[in-house]
Amino acid sequence: MAIYCNNMRQIACSILLFLVSVMPMAGHEASPIVENKSRAAADELVFSFYGQPLSAAAIQPVKVKSVRDADVFQAWKDYQRRDITQVLASLRSRAEELGLNDWFVLELVRNYADGLLPDGTPADRVMLEHFLLVGMGYDVRLARTEQQLLLLVPFEQEVYERFFIKIGGKDYYIFYDDLEFNPNEKSVVYPCDPSRNNLGKGQSFSLLFKDKALNVPSSEESLCDFNDGQIRVVCEVNPRVMRMLRDYPLMDLQCYAVSVVLPQFHAAIEEQLIPQLEGMSQCDAAGALLHFVQYVFGYEDDFEQYGREKVNFVEENFYYDKNDCDDRSILYAFLVKSLLGLDVQFVHYPGHDCTGVRFTECATRGNGYYYGDDYYLICDPSYVGAPIGRCMPEYRSVNPVVKTMIPTMANQPSTSPLEPRLDNRLILSSIIIDKEAK
Repeated sequence: MAIYCNNMRQIACSILLFLVSVMPMAGHEASPIVENKSRAAADELVFSFYGQPLSAAAIQPVKVKSVRDADVFQAWKDYQRRDITQVLASLRSRAEELGLNDWFVLELVRNYADGLLPDGTPADRVMLEHFLLVGMGYDVRLARTEQQLLLLVPFEQEVYERFFIKIGGKDYYIFYDDLEFNPNEKSVVYPCDPSRNNLGKGQSFSLLFKDKALNVPSSEESLCDFNDGQIRVVCEVNPRVMRMLRDYPLMDLQCYAVSVVLPQFHAAIEEQLIPQLEGMSQCDAAGALLHFVQYVFGYEDDFEQYGREKVNFVEENFYYDKNDCDDRSILYAFLVKSLLGLDVQFVHYPGHDCTGVRFTECATRGNGYYYGDDYYLICDPSYVGAPIGRCMPEYRSVNPVVKTMIPTMANQPSTSPLEPRLDNRLILSSIIIDKEAK
């Protein structure tokens, strides 16, 4: 089983509010995802989800004696005897009320486990998370090292800067509790799947925001006012949602550009910009939007601003007063696509990102490239003062890597007629094979 990585980022544990004790429940042997029909009344558990108290039905927790296979399998059998009907129903209800996508459902379950087992071991919490997520229909798996259990999570999109392993050609990303996991050439990860009948039958986690809108209330609002002298945008941003997005997994840029975290926010931005662009030619409108993105934000590298690599969703660009080239490219691509209806691509040079736009109603003169038979003009939101069709001088002789606005699915090969897609995930020098993984 191969272990892969780039730069590990730990996910911060949510602050716990308090634990309501639970009543023992009786049951009988059942399959991992089939709940018992005779149910005992479940107590309510109150737990913290990004600073917001939520309640859900409580389950009587199981203690995992050790991370040995026999003890893990026994804990799974013990959970099979629990009635999880009300637990799953209440968690699904909370997720629906808040408009959570798959990533935040995962976070919801992890926060629930933290609330139920504040004094439990890391293995106790990971086992509970795995059991509940399988019950909710997700393709999660368990693995272990000599010291701890690991939750293995597959994503539909490619994710960067997180350790993952390949099982059967599929990428499973590693989540752990409060113990450190620092794989090296001597690291061994063993598969440990007590729910073998369900392997590969569940769904992967999608990181996009498409069908649901986050509906997380906040007692505060952040007012933003951006004006470059030609275009003005005034908006309100939900700070709690912004805090939720701060540690979102890193994806390809197009995943951020096509995601709509807050539909009302997108609609408000478009409603303000449409009349300001009215009467402009296609090129003039694209140029006005380019000027706006170039001038209204301060520029700051991610490591200076956040201490790590981070990519902003469209909404986040209006919350923070500084961003960098990939953030600006995402925002510009969204504006040109939604307001002008033009085809936009992301153009990646070593150490720099910008966009390429295929214009249909104006002359395409300037720096650009052919993608198949179509010509795309460089539009660089970070090259302050540069009009459309102007590439930074140091990149004019460099062949770019381009990505369309269609998100690349995990393990999907590139279809670009230009240079193949770059993969910045690094493979460790040693590959450890476990007999069960062959």
